[in-house]
Amino acid sequence: MTATVSVNAYDRPTPPDTGANGKMHSAVVRRLGGRILGGEFKPGESLPGEGELALTLAVSRTTIREAIKVLSAKGLIESRPRIGIRVRAQEDWRVLDPDLLSWHPDIRRDARFLESLVESRRIIEPAAAEIAAERATAQDLALIECAYDSMRKHAQINMSACNEADVQFHHAVIGASHNIVLKALTSTIEAALRAAFFVTSEYMDKNVIDAHYQIMERIRFRDSEGARKAMLHLLDIAAEDLYA
Repeated sequence: MTATVSVNAYDRPTPPDTGANGKMHSAVVRRLGGRILGGEFKPGESLPGEGELALTLAVSRTTIREAIKVLSAKGLIESRPRIGIRVRAQEDWRVLDPDLLSWHPDIRRDARFLESLVESRRIIEPAAAEIAAERATAQDLALIECAYDSMRKHAQINMSACNEADVQFHHAVIGASHNIVLKALTSTIEAALRAAFFVTSEYMDKNVIDAHYQIMERIRFRDSEGARKAMLHLLDIAAEDLYA
C-alpha cells in the first residue's frame, strides 16, 4: 500500500529548490524522517515515488535522491528497483542516532522506544557499576567524582551543563569497569542518556543527585553489590521520569 502525502505540520511552504542547497537538503531529510518516525509512513509501507515527492515538496529529484540516501543510511528506508522506496522494520532503525532523535515529532509518545531505552540501560549499567566497584583506580574515582560535582553544581542553574556532566558520570563508571566490551558500549549508553534528556524534565531532582552520589560511594567503598543496586535505583527513577 502506498501512503498518501498529505498537507500537515511537515508540509509548510517550501521555497524553490536551489540545487546544491544544503539547507534545502537538510529540510527535506528532516521532513521525511519526521514523517516516518512519527508513524505517518509505517514499517513495510511504500513512500510515494521520487517524482511525486519532488512535486509535493517543491524540490528537485536530485534533492529527493540525496535525502533518500541519508534516510537509507540511517536505516529508515530502503530503495530498490521495481519495489520503490519502502520503510524498513523499526528494528533496523538507528534509533539512538542524534539526527533521528531530533527529527522525531513527539518522542514522548513512542512507548516502544521508551521501554526499550529503559530495558537496555538496565541490562548494561548495573553490571558496569558492579564491576567498577571491584576494579576502579584512584584516577577512575576522581573522574566519577568530578562528573558528580559538576552535576550538583549545575543542577538548578544550567540544565545543559548538568546533563553533560550526567553523561560524563556514566561514561566514567563504565570506564572504571575496565571491561573492553562494556567500554565499547559507552557511546550507546551516552546516546541513550541524551535520548532520555529529550523526554525528561528541565531540572535535576534532588533524588537523582542523591542516587548518583550513592553509586559513587558504593564504588569508592568497593561495595559491588551495593553499586549494582544503587545503579538500579537510579534507573528506576529515570524510568519514572520517562513514563511521566
